[in-house]
Amino acid sequence: MKLFKVATAFFAAVKSVWTRGNPFAALTALWPTNEEGKYVIQAEGIRLAFTNHGAALTNLWINDTRGEELDIVLGLDDPNGYPKMSSNPWLNGVIGRYAGYMSGPSYQVDDTLYNVTGNAHNGTALFNGGDAGWGRQTWDIAAHIDNSITFVLFDRMWNGFPGVFASCLTHTVTPYQWRIAFGVTPLRRHGPINLSQQAFFNLDGFRANNSTQTIFEHTLHLPSAGLRFAVDEFGIPTGDLLSNKKGQEHDFWSSGRRIGTAGYDETLHLSHKQHANKEDSPVAILSSAHSGITMKLFTDQDALHVHTWDRQHGALQLKKGQGDGDVPQYGAVSLDITDWPDGVNHPEWRNRQTLWGMDGLYTSFVTYEFSVNGQEQEKNRI
Repeated sequence: MKLFKVATAFFAAVKSVWTRGNPFAALTALWPTNEEGKYVIQAEGIRLAFTNHGAALTNLWINDTRGEELDIVLGLDDPNGYPKMSSNPWLNGVIGRYAGYMSGPSYQVDDTLYNVTGNAHNGTALFNGGDAGWGRQTWDIAAHIDNSITFVLFDRMWNGFPGVFASCLTHTVTPYQWRIAFGVTPLRRHGPINLSQQAFFNLDGFRANNSTQTIFEHTLHLPSAGLRFAVDEFGIPTGDLLSNKKGQEHDFWSSGRRIGTAGYDETLHLSHKQHANKEDSPVAILSSAHSGITMKLFTDQDALHVHTWDRQHGALQLKKGQGDGDVPQYGAVSLDITDWPDGVNHPEWRNRQTLWGMDGLYTSFVTYEFSVNGQEQEKNRI
């Protein structure tokens, strides 16, 4: 058996270096999956499962007010189904190497203009890193223990980006808390980086006596989001900021309110409190009275993309632990942290680092903190 594992790791390494150039491929074959072919991490009150296809989150289990374990995110039962999806990224995967739209698609470093391979609007824009974006790649695994997993990826000039970018993504759980730490080392050339991790939430797990199975009655509070980024008719950011006026459609900052039936696909500006510790002030609070679950989101990033599930990529079946049938329209909502959208093409946004080179290491974080019935669990911040 040991010889078989060594041989498997060797051939996996050869294949990965040949196709993706990742020296960590040999380690991937050594980390065990569960019976569904997923990688599981867990701590008190929380359990997560992943696939290395897009480094996607497949399951997130939390206990509700009755002590029932609910799977509160969209996903697939069979991880082999992810590469067959047409979405970008694959469902609940990494969003990058550049999240959102990049217009042009191009960016400038000093006097050199770099044109990359567009995948949106007849090639005039890049969306979520392009057709070979990081959310549509198979990642390798550098480490996996009971409560943590680290995914790694080496981007060698995919989609026309120059240089080599080595990315490390670590998920860690502590009691009732999930933290994601991003780290990217640029090699050889400067380039834009804007990373995120998608996760579509339904805090009722499509159960919990919620007959509609939607997020209409979920309460959302975005205390830092008084502004949003304007977009053109194609969804490309214009570089302008719009006010989320109090009492109107986009006002989630003055107080929490029900998401309702409108549907959202907006990127909001986060005005962090000056000199405040970004580990202490949540930028988003999502809750459901049906399950009694509340989720607080903390991040050092300055934008948040709020997107309600709209079935634009066709029907998605509920997982076996969530019930029967398909995910309904507006059955979930994603809260994806990000940098200012298309910031690389807006030099008027002074003092924002959108291009990264060998003189700097890109890092960012997002933490999801869960509680039940409004009683906060003890914090175990990393």
